[in-house]
Amino acid sequence: MKFSNILFPVDFSENCRAVAPFVLAVAKREFARLTLVHVVDDSFMWYQTPEVSYVDELSVPRLIEQAEHRLTFFADELFPGMPSDLVIRDGDPGNSVMEVAQESGIDLIMMPTRGLGRFRAALLGSVTAKVLHDAECPVWTATRPVKPASGDESAGWRNITCAIDTSDDALRIIRYARELHSGYGSAIHLVHAVPGASAVPEQDFDRDFDRFLKDSARQTIGEIQVELGTDFQLCVEGGKIPSVVVSSANRDQADLILIGRGAITHFGGRLRSHAYAIIRDATCPVLSV
Repeated sequence: MKFSNILFPVDFSENCRAVAPFVLAVAKREFARLTLVHVVDDSFMWYQTPEVSYVDELSVPRLIEQAEHRLTFFADELFPGMPSDLVIRDGDPGNSVMEVAQESGIDLIMMPTRGLGRFRAALLGSVTAKVLHDAECPVWTATRPVKPASGDESAGWRNITCAIDTSDDALRIIRYARELHSGYGSAIHLVHAVPGASAVPEQDFDRDFDRFLKDSARQTIGEIQVELGTDFQLCVEGGKIPSVVVSSANRDQADLILIGRGAITHFGGRLRSHAYAIIRDATCPVLSV
């Protein structure tokens, strides 16, 4: 597995700047083509009222010109010596990012989970949620990126927690983990949460039922590993899926969580397999595929 074309949406926020060193490290490691895109959100043009002073026709072109200068400076400062394609678009940020991704043949999108604050995300809708919903390629996200202990972002992806279920999609996710293991020498830790099982069963019947659920999951995942020729460490725990996955990643000191991605709604929805909650709560970056 190799990433050849990486897209980095830039909004000039502090979160965006914090993610930039990770983007640079992956691009260098992969010898990838890097595209930086900034979208001038022109939605304000549609909400003019008589009480608001009129915005002339040159406002958007002027904003685009300013954005071009800012993006050039951003690239020179945070990606020194790294050849990058700089793209400026105007319109809806989420739609524009996806258009650039499709037009440029992007095979990895890297971005912070939020860049403009919780209130703005709630008011206008999350660009990250849009990308997670629509992207056909893997998406790397980080809520609170922390540099590796070595201080070298390129040292990441060495210790990966891979969240799986027992559906047909588990085969695809473990195969992806196998490629990461082969390509980067990553240590892979599989984790499966059994939502119907309680962490501390109170009765004998509960214990027997929990044991049955967990043993069934281990057997199914074991059969998948046999089929793929892998023998990754497996942790099966009862409890809420996001909590189990994030706790396991923290316990294993993971520097990346690998998850499958499903559909998300924009208002209070969730990704299949609770992916959005995992992305939100994770203390390390998440690669959703």
